Amino acid sequence: MADYLHVLALALMPAFGNFAGGVVAELIPTSRRMLNRALHAAAGIVTAVVAVELMPEALGGSAPPWAIVVGLCLGGAFYVLVEWFVDLMQGGDEDAAGAWMIYVAVAIDLFSDGLMIGVGSVVSFGLAFILALGQIMADVPEGFATIANFKEKGASRRRRIVLSASFVVPGLLGASIGFWLLRGQGER
Repeated sequence: MADYLHVLALALMPAFGNFAGGVVAELIPTSRRMLNRALHAAAGIVTAVVAVELMPEALGGSAPPWAIVVGLCLGGAFYVLVEWFVDLMQGGDEDAAGAWMIYVAVAIDLFSDGLMIGVGSVVSFGLAFILALGQIMADVPEGFATIANFKEKGASRRRRIVLSASFVVPGLLGASIGFWLLRGQGER
């Protein structure tokens, strides 16, 4: 049980980074240019973590390379489906849909962060820790961009704080699934 609690604590780290970014967005005036920079920073950091920490593990595993490509294609198709659903729920209001798309994308990212941490903990606690640290750096600009976008769209401060705090849920859920699904399956 202690191992599971350690994994949950690590999964809280990216959510905390995201919340910290949201707090910064609450405290300073924001602009469209600043939002774009925050999103680009987050994308660059996520790409670096995937390239340095995850791809070597994935390619060194037993999964064939085509399975990784299929997984990436399915992820892209899922994103298009989510975008269609959010647009449908917002009644075609592209401004509102844009803010919610960022929210959904960040929630999915935090879920995958948690999943990586949970699965990484099966390999080693050190790998899970490195993944959690790497994700904090990406999640600060993500949290900033999400909350700044809702702020720009006129959402109340209370709603923005609740939305920011809600990002804890996908990370903990992903970490729990990753941990319990592969528990006891570490390298032998």
